[in-house]
Amino acid sequence: SAELEGSKVADRIDSVLTHKVWGSLVLAVVMLLMFSAVFSWAEIPMGWIDAGIGALAGAIESAVPEGPLQSLLADGIVGGVGAVVIFLPQILILFIILTALEECGYLARAAYLMDKLMVHVGLSGKSFIPLLSSFACAIPGIMATRVIENKRDRLTTILIAPLMSCSARLPVYTLMIAAFIPARSYMGGLLQLQGLTMFAMYSVGVLVAAAVALLLKRTLLQSETPVFVMEMPAYQWPSPKTVVVRAVDRGLDFLKNAGTIIFAASIVMWAALYYPRMSSD
Repeated sequence: SAELEGSKVADRIDSVLTHKVWGSLVLAVVMLLMFSAVFSWAEIPMGWIDAGIGALAGAIESAVPEGPLQSLLADGIVGGVGAVVIFLPQILILFIILTALEECGYLARAAYLMDKLMVHVGLSGKSFIPLLSSFACAIPGIMATRVIENKRDRLTTILIAPLMSCSARLPVYTLMIAAFIPARSYMGGLLQLQGLTMFAMYSVGVLVAAAVALLLKRTLLQSETPVFVMEMPAYQWPSPKTVVVRAVDRGLDFLKNAGTIIFAASIVMWAALYYPRMSSD
């Protein structure tokens, strides 16, 4: 029957996607393409947002007389809003891809595959998705730890999530690499020294996170590594409506939960930088 034939096809696909070698290679390619998409596709909308924030700040500076109010509006409020909204395209793109991978059934296979690696540091495959989300922003990654039932595993994942190199660090990495790493190429231009350096900087975060997780699970948060049990969903085409709705929901969660904190911190930082001021007299 068609159902039996579909089951056989799914089993053949699973034999590749969950294979120790081939599955790891497929996962590496998927992750590489996803991160490339997050950074490259978001570049244009982030530029629009940055230009819009700059134009709004300039309009405020032109309309409001120079002084504390102008600085508060332009640098504190608009700058605080910009610090939050600027990363929204990356977060939306990341969650669109993650939701699509989850809907089509691949993300469960990736979590199963990663469980074999994460068990060595005392975690299970359920920590894989939150840590993956932390590459865009640690706050959505921390919020995604709600799916981890074990309290100690959840706390460990929360503590190591900020060690993942989020998108906010990318401009710093880019500036440092451009300043200190020469533009050299290898293998006929296939590999770039600056690109390899960027990959190494991201890898350092992963290795440090693994070391910290291992230390925590053997000391303060010691517990038995949970058995990872997950029902493999059937392969299917992701629903565009579901993908968009869930990604927008995650984006709104980011703006609501993380945005308010970042905005408040921006106002506090503005006040600390603006005051005290020397009198012009």
